[in-house]
Amino acid sequence: MATKSLKPKGGSCCAVATCINYAGKVKRDGKTNISFYRFPKDPELQKKWTLKCRRGDNITPSLSYMCFSDDAYIRDLKAELLAYTPKFRKLKPDAYH
Repeated sequence: MATKSLKPKGGSCCAVATCINYAGKVKRDGKTNISFYRFPKDPELQKKWTLKCRRGDNITPSLSYMCFSDDAYIRDLKAELLAYTPKFRKLKPDAYH
């Protein structure tokens, strides 16, 4: 009998130790309010994001992702007033889990 893999399947996985989100699950469950972002290239922000992950192992920032929900984004008032969905959403400067 084959053993079941514990590794999530279906794309990006959130690097935060307590987070169980990965792209395949989010898509399958229809959670449209969660998006995945690569770690920033700025070394200072990478350090902050890595600390917020609270993991015991080492993280490779160039290969890692964090997931964010709608409240982590800057509001696009123009899009809200004109009732359209913007193509891109921008994270708040202090956004992390």
